[in-house]
Amino acid sequence: MFRLFKKLSSMTMMQRLVFVVCPVLMIVVVYVAANLFNWSIVRGEEMEGRAARQQLSDSVIKANRGTIYDTNMNVLAQSATAWNIIIDPKTIDQELDKKIAATPEDETPIDKNAYKQQMASDLAGVLGLETDYVLEQLGYTTKSYRKIADRVDRTAVNALDALLDEKKYVGITEEVSTKRYYPYSTLASSVIGFCNSEDTGIYGLEAQYDDVLSGTDGRMITAQDALQDALPTTYEKTYDAIDGYSIVTTIDTVIQQYIESELQSAVDQYQPDGGAAIIVMDTNTGGILGLASYPNYDLNDPYTILDQYTLNKIDALETEEEKTEARSEAREVQWQNKTITDTYEPGSVFKIVTASAALEEGTATVDSTYYCNGYVEFKDGAGTLLIHCHNRSGHGQESFIDALVNSCNPAFMEIGLGLGQERFFEYYQAYGLTEKTGIDLPAERVGVYYDDTMSNISLASCSFGQSNTVTPLQMLTAAVAGVNGGYLLVPRVVDRIIDQDGNTVQEFGTTVKRQVISEETSSIMRYGLEQVVAANGGTNASVAGYRIGGKSGTAQILTNTVQAGEEEMYVFSYFVFAPADDPQVAALVLIDSPTQGDTSYANTVVGPLASAIMEDILPYLGVGTSYTDEELANQEVGVPSGLVGADLSTAEAKLRAQGLDAYVIGDGDNVIDVYPKESARVPNGSTIVLYTEGSEISTVTMPNVIGLTPTQASQTLGSYGLNVRITGGAANNTKAKVVSQEYEAGTSLTRGTVVEIECVVSGEDGA
Repeated sequence: MFRLFKKLSSMTMMQRLVFVVCPVLMIVVVYVAANLFNWSIVRGEEMEGRAARQQLSDSVIKANRGTIYDTNMNVLAQSATAWNIIIDPKTIDQELDKKIAATPEDETPIDKNAYKQQMASDLAGVLGLETDYVLEQLGYTTKSYRKIADRVDRTAVNALDALLDEKKYVGITEEVSTKRYYPYSTLASSVIGFCNSEDTGIYGLEAQYDDVLSGTDGRMITAQDALQDALPTTYEKTYDAIDGYSIVTTIDTVIQQYIESELQSAVDQYQPDGGAAIIVMDTNTGGILGLASYPNYDLNDPYTILDQYTLNKIDALETEEEKTEARSEAREVQWQNKTITDTYEPGSVFKIVTASAALEEGTATVDSTYYCNGYVEFKDGAGTLLIHCHNRSGHGQESFIDALVNSCNPAFMEIGLGLGQERFFEYYQAYGLTEKTGIDLPAERVGVYYDDTMSNISLASCSFGQSNTVTPLQMLTAAVAGVNGGYLLVPRVVDRIIDQDGNTVQEFGTTVKRQVISEETSSIMRYGLEQVVAANGGTNASVAGYRIGGKSGTAQILTNTVQAGEEEMYVFSYFVFAPADDPQVAALVLIDSPTQGDTSYANTVVGPLASAIMEDILPYLGVGTSYTDEELANQEVGVPSGLVGADLSTAEAKLRAQGLDAYVIGDGDNVIDVYPKESARVPNGSTIVLYTEGSEISTVTMPNVIGLTPTQASQTLGSYGLNVRITGGAANNTKAKVVSQEYEAGTSLTRGTVVEIECVVSGEDGA
């Protein structure tokens, strides 16, 4: 150090300056060079990005979401232009301050709070918002962006524009967006699903095909100045949005409306705690023509609970905390598709699987016979176990087809034990009951089941549809395979994907997983299941003019929560198909835990529902009719015209020609009025009242015919001067009883009125 000072002292001033400054300059140069390298090379892309963000404005051009169509190209879900309403609280506050500062001394300055209150009220009024909410957003005076309304429609925007023109409010902008609309509101809600606030599908087809429907957003990049205002005369680059593809479903809106209407009627009647469902399938393609799951919801307002029974239960809860939790659970339930998310013991519908497997393996034939004494006795380590038939007194000697018609549990236990554990499980797997069906909907589940190591007792109970669980859709696809020639189909909801011009991008054809049974075995099953529905002159699932096949199922819900005195709960289901000799369409209907009405047997609860939907959809699908002589005799005819003004003999002859009878009131020779009126449709064999000169309108009192057989009810109503129209598949069944009548007993009616009564087979009969 001493030497350094000595050397410096011997230098001139210039030499000293150079000696000190040069190293410093070198250090500065190295530092600058290092920083230049760091910022331009190492962090070059980052800095370019920062510069671009400062100099360029990058805005998103939202892609339109694709449309969802039904099979006939009716729109089920569609996106349309909507607008987000944005306010700039900071600018609004600053502009108010400027106005207040510029107020002349002789004028009263603006009251900022009152101004904002009025502004909030005005905006809330045109946008359908709460005033307090808008006022709260105006209070964020350090913020320049607050979204106060999300995806409002053109009507609201027009009202807002008019308000801004009138009041000259500043700091309010409209941001273009899109909104999803569902024209049919609640229709097929569990199939279609809905989107969240980000326009992303979260349930149903909206979720399953989100990537297909959503498309690709575009971008618009423009130059901006230091105040972030656009510079339109300089740089601008636009990347157009690519709209999403659309999907065409297999759902038929007409059929969907039919089944939802019928399902709601059944729900109103039975008020099921566990919900309800109907699935309609094309038996040749696996296409789902209709699917309804109860409870449902409004796709345009999915967070609102619609089911009144659920709302009543929530209102009955004591605390607000309990109600909040119940509402949350209720929303989740209504969003679920019961046909693929819920599992249940199928009961006797499953006998289709057991019967067809035994026929295919040759362990049973149509010539096989069984004896039912009402129960089967099993012995195990715990003692003796009795498994009963629903007919506790037994069916006695019966054939294979009789066992199917009688839905005899002891016979099917024998059939199942004849198959053995290994072969039974092979067919259980082959029918697809250990795997998902593969339907193109999210959240599908698989039930629980015994494998081929099951005990004889387990095999016996599984043989008639207990112990193992399935989803409704699993059961339907298996049952369809039993009658369509043995082909296990992959059910599907989407038929094809199309682009914006309607061109097909991808088509989904019929997929056959495997052939489970032969056509010969399937033909026997079709015959047997037709006998199930046709038994005793027609059961509750019968439809006049059509060959219907089907099978009901009753399964007790096993629970540890049932208290003494409480009723046992059941899941009732019915598989139905038509025409029985050449199936084109099949359906599964299900009512889970009904709480009202006669809930003892499936045929009583879901048999009429199966009949009703087939009666609706078969004519619509163009399935031809084939009436028996008895059915033809019961067909309705029109009251002939030209009766009024004719003489009695002529009028009576016209009625006889139509298969109608006459009842004359008055002493005249000419007809002055008739009832029912001319051209009215009446059941064949009805009595038409002919009024002659000097007569007065004749009235009668409606009797009570509830509980009578169809024949007894017809005779009673006829004796009162009333005609009868019998509804229900079991109209010709000698064991049917009247369960409802169109008019209450004691009602005054015009003589000749056609009274509609519904007849149902109750109890164990009616499959």
